[in-house]
Amino acid sequence: MNGSPVVVTSSRQRALLATLALSAGRLVSIETLARGVWGEAPPERIRGSLQTYVMRLRRLYGEETVATEPDGYRLVAEPADVDALRFLGLVDTAMETAEPDRRRAILGSALALWRGAPLEGAGSPALAAEWVPLLTERYLFAAEQRIDLDSRLVPDARLVAELTELVTQHPLRESLWARLVRILARSGRRAEALAGYARLRELLADELGVEPGEELRRLHAELLAAGEGSLPGNESAGADRPRHGAVPRQLPFDVASFAGRDAELAALDGFLGAGREDGGIVVIEGTAGVGKTSLAVHWSHRVADRFPGGQLFLDLRGHSAETPVTLQAALAGFLRAVGVSPESLPSTVEERSALLRSRLAGSRTLLLLDNARDAEQVRPLLPGPGNLVVVTSRNQLRGLVARAGARRIALGSFGHRDTVALLAGSVGRARLDAEPLAVAELAELCGGLPLALALAGERASRFSGMSLAGIVDELRDQRLRLDALRDPQDAGTDLRAAFSWSYKALRPAAARLFRLLGLHPGLTVSLHSAAALAGTGLREARDLVDQLAAAHLLNQPRADRYQFHDLLRVYAAELVEAETPEEERTSALRRLLDRYLATVAEANELVRPDLLTEDIELEPVGGEGVGFVDHEDTIAWYTAERQALVALVEIAARHGWPARAWKLAWLLRGFFAERHDREEWIATGQTAVEAARAAKDRLGLQYAANNLGSAYLRALQADKALEALEEGKKASEETGGSALTVAILSNLSGAYFVRAEYTDAEQYALEAVRLARERGQRTFVSHALLNVSAARIGLRDFDHAAEAAMAAFDAFTELSDRYHAALSLGNAAEALEGAGRYVEAEVHGLRALAELRELNADYGTIDVLITLGRIRHSTGRGAEAGRHWAEALAVCQRLGDPRAGDIEALLATLPAGERPTPP
Repeated sequence: MNGSPVVVTSSRQRALLATLALSAGRLVSIETLARGVWGEAPPERIRGSLQTYVMRLRRLYGEETVATEPDGYRLVAEPADVDALRFLGLVDTAMETAEPDRRRAILGSALALWRGAPLEGAGSPALAAEWVPLLTERYLFAAEQRIDLDSRLVPDARLVAELTELVTQHPLRESLWARLVRILARSGRRAEALAGYARLRELLADELGVEPGEELRRLHAELLAAGEGSLPGNESAGADRPRHGAVPRQLPFDVASFAGRDAELAALDGFLGAGREDGGIVVIEGTAGVGKTSLAVHWSHRVADRFPGGQLFLDLRGHSAETPVTLQAALAGFLRAVGVSPESLPSTVEERSALLRSRLAGSRTLLLLDNARDAEQVRPLLPGPGNLVVVTSRNQLRGLVARAGARRIALGSFGHRDTVALLAGSVGRARLDAEPLAVAELAELCGGLPLALALAGERASRFSGMSLAGIVDELRDQRLRLDALRDPQDAGTDLRAAFSWSYKALRPAAARLFRLLGLHPGLTVSLHSAAALAGTGLREARDLVDQLAAAHLLNQPRADRYQFHDLLRVYAAELVEAETPEEERTSALRRLLDRYLATVAEANELVRPDLLTEDIELEPVGGEGVGFVDHEDTIAWYTAERQALVALVEIAARHGWPARAWKLAWLLRGFFAERHDREEWIATGQTAVEAARAAKDRLGLQYAANNLGSAYLRALQADKALEALEEGKKASEETGGSALTVAILSNLSGAYFVRAEYTDAEQYALEAVRLARERGQRTFVSHALLNVSAARIGLRDFDHAAEAAMAAFDAFTELSDRYHAALSLGNAAEALEGAGRYVEAEVHGLRALAELRELNADYGTIDVLITLGRIRHSTGRGAEAGRHWAEALAVCQRLGDPRAGDIEALLATLPAGERPTPP
């Protein structure tokens, strides 16, 4: 730190740091971090293990270095601070720079960052497998580009030396050999050039059993034909001319401003590879507007010179406003392109397919089949071995992968860097740099979809006086977004029309589910949710969502999760409103809510088994439950579903189902408490209270008001908590009491405690104890005793407070509630500290702290750490007190807890020499 190197000795910590660094400044999910640190063999408690490694990294680099996010962690750094990301950014910038000298300088800066083998020592094979090929490919590409720009500017001898070193390191990369052979030849070193070609030919024969590619063979032929020292020309040697008719050159015009897709281009290059026979099938798949055709055409132009048989192209119109191309017509067009006269065309598909294979045999031709509907539309067009077929489709074409061995490239949305590169082509860098926040939101509203971004960029270029923020304002309204992202004169750039071609190709049941999924408010959809919306069993639902995933109308980030692209979600929401009767929509939403209620109740058996539910009756739902394995499994489910769960409370209230609203809000309180989701807890609590109050549901109001009061108490908003709890108490009194009455009284005690009105706090807690014992509510006896101890601490009745705390500890221990038992020990430590019984207090406090740490209960450690700090301070150990308070402050800051100010005040009381040094 402070400019000095920091050595990370643990390979796991190095893997964690590398995974975070390669996404610097962005959230990295728990799943991604686990894959980076442990590969395919993560531990049972992934979150706990990650927390430990993150804590150790913070100790090395400072607490603020790694930020905790709701669903993962984020390295607080800019991409430019990470050499690998800075290198990639410089290469991208160089290739966008038209001026040669400037491009050459930028490439030089990028290459200067190269330190040898990337990610060496990172300790993550999974990370290396993902990043090393990309970084190595971009390094070699940058080196080749810079060498081309150096040509004629630096001595040939220097270029030969550099290329010789590169071919030694990468002996099968033909593009490096081609440059070396050419520079040797033009500098009069013809014999060495021929020797280099012979060496490469021997290498390829030994390693791969193939000959060099077309460019090198042509160079070799020119060298043999030329005199000593002659510079090879560009005339073809003619060795691989196609045997039948003219060479077709049918590729469409390349995209002039093609941007992004570095990883995909590298993967496509890898399919061919240096020295590999140029043949096979590549399927480029993805949703409408994701840029499949642009990528396929751009890459095909890049590799066209490797196919002396030429290039054939056909838009099969599989998803189009026009009728799909028939196999008869497709084969006829290809056969005519390779020299078959119209009168010689066979009559059947089978005969034409056989003739095409015969004509293209050994010709090394590239076929680009765009916009395929399914595998059956492609198979008869396959030319046989030795030729390359590139297919684009909105469907996954699983049959081509399974039966024909096709390689697959699945296109996703653009990330930030590719988004900026694409928009820069139409908007210009200056406008993008002037409004970075608007660019980020524009990318989010477009879902990173290249076609949507291109349309937004075109709109921005058309209205040069309009700010990007103004365009963002237009797109924020979900109802108008697809209207804005269209060209009314060109159906090919109308997103709604493009989506409709995929939708209309669905079977009726799958189309119905696609519409109904537009009602789902979450980021991802589980199979159980899809089944509830469709009103089917899990097996039928799985088949339907699989059809949607195969058509790229749904993404499938995990085996058990499905996800809309953001703009497809908008389209589905439009369709469900326009094409699905209101009664069907209402029934689907009711089924979805009831499924979620049943699932949250199931999850609470592992999260809050003590959660009072005896007055809560749920609607029966058919089918099997989720079947949670353990507590961590339930938390992972909640994290994935949190947005939907919060939204469904509001949806239930809005549709006039108040009981569903308050029951769902109540059942979620254990998750909210454990995950420190105070804003969601308060928001759902307010909605539930309003719904129960409007429905005059007195029982529901007790649950809703107590829930809201608990949420306010967690936020230390005592006045609001009292207001809610008093409303709940009144409803309880009006109905003669309920199973929840004790909980309301206990929480009232907590509210008065926060207000420092300790006498009232003690009275309510004692009344809660009495009533809980009278009714046999064992769980609430222990909770109320805990509140009694807190109130008595406030009253400075320390000995009796300690007795109540230990009684609560015994009760919680009997209930196997380790968390609240540990809190009871913390209260006992605070009471004994107040009584001056420091030795006993420290023993109880350390025991409580150890238990809470083992449970990963950071929130519970705050008060215990404060107490231990006071004990150490009172016994003359100020430096130790400072360390405890500093740790408590760090937890508060990480969780956004309002006690941070009180702890800062405690730290300020320490002499300067005893205060912990800020990290």
